[in-house]
Amino acid sequence: MASCPCLDESQLRKLKSQYETQNARTAASQIQALVDGVNTLKIQVGVLGERGAGVSTLVEALVDKPRRVADPRAYFREAPPATVHAVGRAHPVYPDLVLHDMPGFEVCEKPAAYLKRLGDLSRFGCLVVVVGSAGLRDGHLQLLKAAKQKGKKFLLARTKVDLDLHTAERRLRARYNASEQTELIRKELAGKLAKDGLEAKNVFLVSGLETDKYEFALFEDSLEEEVLNLKRSHDRSLEDLKKAISPKKINALYEICQSGSLSEVPAVIQHILADPTQVQLDVAVIGEAGSGKSSLVNALRGVDSGDPDAAPTGAIEVTQRAKAYVLPAVPNLYLWDLPGLGLTEEDVRRLDLSRYDSFLLVASERYRHAHSCLARAINGAGKQVFFVRSKIDVDVEARPRGPPAPKDDLRKQVRQSCEEALKKDGIEAPQVFLVSSLNGEGDDLPCLKDTLRRDAPDLKRVALRRALPLILSRLVRRKARVLMADVWNKALQICLSCVENPFKAFKDASDNLIATIASLCVNFGLDEPSLEAMAQAAGKTAPLLQAQIRSTFAKPLSSSYVLGLITKPLSLTSWAWSYVPYFGQSTKPEPEISFALTYGILKQAVVELSEDAERVLLMALAEE
Repeated sequence: MASCPCLDESQLRKLKSQYETQNARTAASQIQALVDGVNTLKIQVGVLGERGAGVSTLVEALVDKPRRVADPRAYFREAPPATVHAVGRAHPVYPDLVLHDMPGFEVCEKPAAYLKRLGDLSRFGCLVVVVGSAGLRDGHLQLLKAAKQKGKKFLLARTKVDLDLHTAERRLRARYNASEQTELIRKELAGKLAKDGLEAKNVFLVSGLETDKYEFALFEDSLEEEVLNLKRSHDRSLEDLKKAISPKKINALYEICQSGSLSEVPAVIQHILADPTQVQLDVAVIGEAGSGKSSLVNALRGVDSGDPDAAPTGAIEVTQRAKAYVLPAVPNLYLWDLPGLGLTEEDVRRLDLSRYDSFLLVASERYRHAHSCLARAINGAGKQVFFVRSKIDVDVEARPRGPPAPKDDLRKQVRQSCEEALKKDGIEAPQVFLVSSLNGEGDDLPCLKDTLRRDAPDLKRVALRRALPLILSRLVRRKARVLMADVWNKALQICLSCVENPFKAFKDASDNLIATIASLCVNFGLDEPSLEAMAQAAGKTAPLLQAQIRSTFAKPLSSSYVLGLITKPLSLTSWAWSYVPYFGQSTKPEPEISFALTYGILKQAVVELSEDAERVLLMALAEE
């Protein structure tokens, strides 16, 4: 869909004046009706909260998507002054959505006084209440109650989560767990809301400075769904897009979203699956404190403990936080040296399994039931686990007195003991490696290296396929936003063409609308040639992909059907006036093309076709 010249209210009024100068009153009145329609469609959203909570930063993030702040101190030194008067900002994708940066309330200000200062809240279709690190105050609760009382939709954005997590990490150190901390923030908010009879379903933890993290995307989706009735799907548990695909491939996919057709996506993904070298693979090395995790990381990487880039080792637990180390033998494979953990059920629950693709479970003594519980949790998450029995040299040297036994027999006994213990706890076909990180001769360290090198491509493919739903969802959403940015102007163009050429108004309007929707189908990869191309690239059949399409906009559209969607029905007054003798019989009432209906249909087409595109791509790339 070609980009249309930007049209705003001032340009429409200028055009109206030109028609009035030419004494074209009918055209001028139609332009005025168009201006009225544009203003009527505007949806006002008030963004408000305590002063200093990040209201302006959040609004800025929604309309401009600021870059990450490299120097936070400089950023806050140069931060703009507090908002004194409400400032309206048009949404860059949805021109009918206006975000109002409202003045914040002071800590000492009474809620009633603040509500009075805000004025009538009925002008807002939705309220976004912003809560900072200080948490919910009485002012927030009164705002939410006022919104609920007036029947207004509202969302609660808990900002500055990045600062809270940074503080928690410095305070807790080895005990820090990001998922646990965010859940604590959420529970605290939910508890306070519940006490005041308010629901916590629309609570989002965000950072206005890091819009690619936390729940900012989910917050945006929910805002669009609540205000514009645009349904979105977003799974917050999936890994980040940048982790699954190399930057070069990401740029190629984003270029497709910007100016190409989504039908090109399967070929790019299939190319990555065929050669997953650039896919990042995160392997977590976990186990109890002192089990030899860091020594194993160093041994696998072939570095001595005294090297500058070696993982720190010692007789006591020295790993305080998770750190990634590159495994030179396998491109883009990172060994994550995790702090030692206990093996209680609580420890297993706290471990964020979604962060890693595969696991090396290290034990310096015999495997216990707790190890099996952890292994089952990992397998339950669809992840591969390798069992590493460390410090095998110590076991060999500490063999009981008696007739000397060959070392190979002792290793065989240890391996058999580990495998039997794991199988007894329900672990099928466990891979056990006996390793001495200090003396690699005669143990399974080379075998473990070879296994990681051999299995890495398949593990990377599994990791990529696990992330595919998120990747495709983000790509389709990005494409939809690119196309949606043109919908407003395209609807105005269609309506203006009716004013400029009234004799062919209906034909031009229907032809333009059908052509625009057809262009949307091509961009989303839903036309027949695109489906054939995707089917060929993915090794599927075109009818299989076609079966995923549900929207009527992806099917052939007739002019009469389209006109029925965008034509404003005659008002009772116009119809009755045409029957008034002498005065009304000379005027034949004509139906009009409605801007509101035209814009609504195009917006609905983008939403429905984007949902179809996501289903088609998922089916095209589904593993057989």
